[in-house]
Formats: sequence, structure tokens, C-alpha cells
Amino acid sequence: MYLPRGYVPERDGGSTAEYEALTHRVTLWDIAAARQIRVQGREATEFVNYVVTRDVTRLAPMRAAYAVLCDSSGRMINDPLLLKISPDEYWFSISDSDLSLWLKGVNVGKGFDVKIQEIDVSPVQIQGAEANRLMVDLIGDAASEMPAFGLSEAEIAGLPVLVSRTGFSGEAGYEVYLKNSSIHAEQMWDAILRAGEKYRLAVTGPIQPHRISSGILAWGQDVDNEMVPFQVGLAAHIPRNKASDYIGRDALEQMRTEIAAGNHPYKLTMVGLRMEGEPISDYLPDFWLVAPSPDSEPVGFVTSASYAPKLQTNVALARLPVELAVPGTQVYVLEPTIDSTSRIVPAVVSAFPIE
Repeated sequence: MYLPRGYVPERDGGSTAEYEALTHRVTLWDIAAARQIRVQGREATEFVNYVVTRDVTRLAPMRAAYAVLCDSSGRMINDPLLLKISPDEYWFSISDSDLSLWLKGVNVGKGFDVKIQEIDVSPVQIQGAEANRLMVDLIGDAASEMPAFGLSEAEIAGLPVLVSRTGFSGEAGYEVYLKNSSIHAEQMWDAILRAGEKYRLAVTGPIQPHRISSGILAWGQDVDNEMVPFQVGLAAHIPRNKASDYIGRDALEQMRTEIAAGNHPYKLTMVGLRMEGEPISDYLPDFWLVAPSPDSEPVGFVTSASYAPKLQTNVALARLPVELAVPGTQVYVLEPTIDSTSRIVPAVVSAFPIE
């Protein structure tokens, strides 16, 4: 499915106008491409606990959590938002992948008593400074009473939805999961637009500067199934004392031991960058290479970059050798030019959030 990533043309302010709408008002994003994979049945908790690294038995019903799935070698399969509707029902709100096929394939051999299917639910995100006030108008006081990563059943325009206090922006926000979305999508969309008029709601795509500055990774862009969680700052999501087994556990525990001994089982790791140069107003057309000095060979590459108005500089996510992944390290980005050469742009490695 297509993911709309920008609405405002450059002549009307482009990504800067969308950033202003997020940080000062409220935005509405179509993220129907984040498909919902439901695992339902008597052994749903046991199955989900086996395929994700975290201990879902500690996750209360009607709560959400970030989750990591790995293969037997410890490489990442996906990093979705996991919604626990009940001990017998979970939704994987996935990033761009065929996760349903992986889950079904795992269960061919394991035989858990569960049903796995993509359901007719499509989400939108309501993000920004006025998101809470708009959501109270839409679903009542339940919106302001929801904790971070909380879930609530509600109705918008008489249509059944599930709401989570989550988002992909680094700002306050919610995700609204419309049920029977192939029938009711326009009805709910139009109702949100009407309710948002008094807050000057803007329809936008995901806002790159906030996501990048916060270190929020995009699947397929910043992270993929060749990487392991330790490369992308997700060590905290690999438990040391989970009671039950899960896919990839042996490999991940071996990696943790090697890393503690100073022997990283990978060459590149994810870092943040503050970049000089002209403001970046659009998605990168390709990876931009990174070198440790202006006259040396490239050793890494930028995966996402954007101009951050709040910081008044470009920010980026990049994969660099471990020895360069130290905040304050000077590096140089080779920015492609129209004549197939490269412009050398100084950058400094930063921790997250990039400030």
C-alpha cells in the first residue's frame, strides 16, 4: 500500500509548513499502510511471547508496547507496535513487511492454537500540540485519561474504533484504528477533518525532522532484516531474564556477551548526525555516503535526513563503524550533486535525542 508522505507543495512552505502544523497545531496522517495482523485464540499469549523478544505476559490487557521480532540468527524481522486487546487477542501494527507470512510460517512447525490474519482495520494518526484537545472532542474524556501506550474502545461519528496513546512523531499524539475500514474510511476521515477545523488541523505525512531527531526508526529505510537489535539502539528491548524461550534468544544472548567483551558482531551501528549544508526539504533519493575525513574512503551511509527548524540545522540517521559512533565525532557526508559528483558536508555524531 502507498504511504502518503507529504501534502504541502514547496511553493506553500512544503515540509516546513507541515512541521509548523505538528509543533503548533495538530496533524492528521493516513497510515493505512501500517496493516494490523491479529493473533487470536486460546494460546495467543504463548505464541506472541515466543515470536517477540519482550515478555508479553507482563503486558496488561488494553495496553500497547513496542516489540521486536527476530529470526533464529538474531536478525530483525520487524519492530511493530504490539496491541494487547486481551490475553486471547493481540494486534501487530506492523511496519512495511510481510509479517503475517512469517507468523503463519512459524506456526506451521509450532502448532499453537491460534488464528493469524490481516484484519480490515486501518489506522490514522492524530499528532501535535492540539492532539489531546481534538481527541477529547472526538471521543470524550477517555482521551485525556489514557496513559501513554494505553488503549481505549471508542466511537467516532458512530463508527467503532480502537484508540492508542501512541505515535510516530515525537509529539503528543494518538493512533485511531478504524474497524471495517474498507467500508467506513471516508466517513471517519471527514468527521475528523470537521472536528479539526477549529484547531486548524492539517493533513500531512509523517514529519521527518521530529522522527529523526527523536531517533525513531523507519523499517526498510533505517533498519532492515540484515540488522540485529544491538546495532540500532534496541538493547533495552532484549531482556536478560525472560522466563520463556523466544526465537533468536540464543543468538542474541551470545551477541550481548561478545559486545560486553568488546567484540562487536557487526561493523556498522546506528547514530544520529547534526549536518551542515543547505536545508534538506525532501526524502533522500538514495543513501548518502559518510567518510571519516574529507579525503578518505566512505565507511558508512545516511539512511534518513531532514532540516529541523527547531535546531536550525539538518539532522540525520546514519550507519557508521562502531569506532566512529561516539557523540562529538566529526565526519563528512558526501552529498550527491546534479553532475554526479559529491559535495562534502561536515557533520557531527550525536546521541538521541538530537539536540
